[in-house]
Amino acid sequence: MNNILLVPGLYDSGPQHWQTLWHQQQPDWLRIQQADWTTPDLQRWAAPVLDTLQNSPKPLTLVAHSFGCLASLYAATQLPEKISSLFLVAPADPELLGVQEGLIYHPTPVSGRIIASSNDPWMSLDRICLWSQRWSLPLSLLGPLRHINAESGHGVWPEGLELLRWHCQQLAKAA
Repeated sequence: MNNILLVPGLYDSGPQHWQTLWHQQQPDWLRIQQADWTTPDLQRWAAPVLDTLQNSPKPLTLVAHSFGCLASLYAATQLPEKISSLFLVAPADPELLGVQEGLIYHPTPVSGRIIASSNDPWMSLDRICLWSQRWSLPLSLLGPLRHINAESGHGVWPEGLELLRWHCQQLAKAA
């Protein structure tokens, strides 16, 4: 899997988060850095994603978590030609964070997939289904896994890495 850009959520996803652990295993993957990891501001969070996309010679697959998913979706509306796909894990509910007006309410301009839990405290099941339909992104519902982060016991999360591999294989077949 090449051309991966990790887009963490609040608090930089932390040292025991699957994104951090995957990045340690795959140091050639790119990873977004934010000036402020504690304040969810959609346009400010999307800015480094957009900068990285603009400077990339090839389109990237954005592997995002929580609020990073929302920043990735925003970036997809700005530079769709620089994104090969979105892999959105446990998106945070835009209304919960007060950023819904900055997001699209129609199909995304790029392909992708949402990976979600049926009992995520940051996005209820009915809301993830609604946003999946609005964005026209297929939903892989994994059951009651909470927020799919270190606090919910996911650590290196090998099942998620297999889902990402499968997702990238599907992209390659479609190309």
